[in-house]
Amino acid sequence: MTIISTGRMATLATLAIGALLFTGCAGGNPASSANPGPVAVTESAEDYNLDELIAAAKSEGPITIYDSTSKVEEMAAAFTKTYGIEATGVKADAAETIEKVTREAQAGNVVGDVVAISDLPALKNQLLPNNFVTSWVPGDVAEHIDPSMREPLVMITDPSFWTYNTEAFQSCPADNIWDLTTEEFRGKVAFQDPVGDNGALDWYSQMASFGEDALREAYQQAFGEELKTDKDSAAAEWVARMAANQPILTKSSEESSEAVGATGQQNPPMALMSSAKYRNIEEKGYALGVCEGMVPWVGKASPKGLTIASGTKSPNAAKLYVHFALTAEGIAPQIADGKISANSSITQPEDPAHVGKHLEQIFQFNNAGLETDWASREAWQDLWRTSAK
Repeated sequence: MTIISTGRMATLATLAIGALLFTGCAGGNPASSANPGPVAVTESAEDYNLDELIAAAKSEGPITIYDSTSKVEEMAAAFTKTYGIEATGVKADAAETIEKVTREAQAGNVVGDVVAISDLPALKNQLLPNNFVTSWVPGDVAEHIDPSMREPLVMITDPSFWTYNTEAFQSCPADNIWDLTTEEFRGKVAFQDPVGDNGALDWYSQMASFGEDALREAYQQAFGEELKTDKDSAAAEWVARMAANQPILTKSSEESSEAVGATGQQNPPMALMSSAKYRNIEEKGYALGVCEGMVPWVGKASPKGLTIASGTKSPNAAKLYVHFALTAEGIAPQIADGKISANSSITQPEDPAHVGKHLEQIFQFNNAGLETDWASREAWQDLWRTSAK
């Protein structure tokens, strides 16, 4: 296993990553075959030695971890307790993290040694090509991480489920996502406004790239005929119809949770909302249920990447944290409320949304589509705006 000295981190990262694509703005050209962009660095299980990494990490200074959840504080504390290496977790959303990492790298003053970021297209097309961060996959867990989640490394995926009010309905009032585009559900479906939600735009792009057949089969099942559309994909047709069906647009899954789950409603809407908000069943008395068997997917799971700052002064401690976050002990605070570890050998714990029961029915992102996702965000925004009525 390669133990990295502090002064050589940036140089070795550059050599390991290979050809770099320099682009600093949204909508930049994706990597081409001549300039394929960065790849993840994966150590083989034979070369990997955790004991050597621990020893090297303990000789370095403290580390700071950026993540979009407050659970990073618990993870950092657990890391410190396990290895005796001081770690500080800092909560920062994706946009804030991108700005922090960019400025720190340009100034040569790295504060965030480990960077967890939910905006994978920006990570793939901005931070990695400019060598602000590097992606490293520990050799002893690589076999348990799907190849579609290795370049860059995915730490967890965050599921959102089609949800209904279990007090008002005995079962989900819809069994197919195309149902939600019909007159019956006009103004009766809530979710976060896609225009301000890159995660939604990326989901549309991912469905167009990897869910075409499933969407067309679902349409056939819903309406008894093949889909005919002048759009580029079945996903584009579904997005256009949803936009035109007067959905309830919210600022967050918390708002969607209230709109759907508040008790005493006669005909409450449905929603696409984060599994984490199912904790409101106990905390707020909401009546929330997953639309089990929804065709073609009960929901979707958005990825969060985990990378190391190329200019960190504690590269081995940062690597050790990455390894820790891919263990059951390390990721426990995040998967407790429904997140899914990229390490498939970790057993999904019980949670209010029963995520473990639905793992095979969730639409998962594929890193192979990140360049397309990045380049097409504006087009999906335009489609939503022009289709809304």
